[in-house]
Amino acid sequence: MAKNKSGQGSRKTETLTLRLDPKVKMMIELISRIRRQSITGVVEAAIEEVAYDTGVPYFDDGRINNHPLGSILSDVWSTDESERFINMSYRFPTLLTYEEQRIWETIKSSAVFLRSASTSLSTDWEIEAIGALDREMIRRYWDLLLEHVEENRDSRTIIPFKPPH
Repeated sequence: MAKNKSGQGSRKTETLTLRLDPKVKMMIELISRIRRQSITGVVEAAIEEVAYDTGVPYFDDGRINNHPLGSILSDVWSTDESERFINMSYRFPTLLTYEEQRIWETIKSSAVFLRSASTSLSTDWEIEAIGALDREMIRRYWDLLLEHVEENRDSRTIIPFKPPH
């Protein structure tokens, strides 16, 4: 994921650098001229088209079914990184990288992130044998959670996160 430069805060767009075959680059430039679109617009349109043609294993109602990525992305997308992560982890568990699996397993094993009587903002879905998650606590401790997982990356077991007192 692209990172913002310090001092920029949240941005509405991200920068992506690509290495393209010169022939493909020329093709994109010609399409942009023909359609009177920017190169960015051509690339975005092509990716959206592929997204609607690409099936993704999507977890819902206790089962994994294939759905077109373009039609279900809104179930996962959020401008908040922690929210986006837990939605992706729940809905697309088979697509997680090893590092993402470690974060997800740490969340699920940490009592502070599980719904409790004081939870004001929980997930609208539950994890079998665990329950709902406390979205507000995950947001509050997101950066510290990522540091915790990184610090314990060499551990052979998941170390639950405990918030500082």
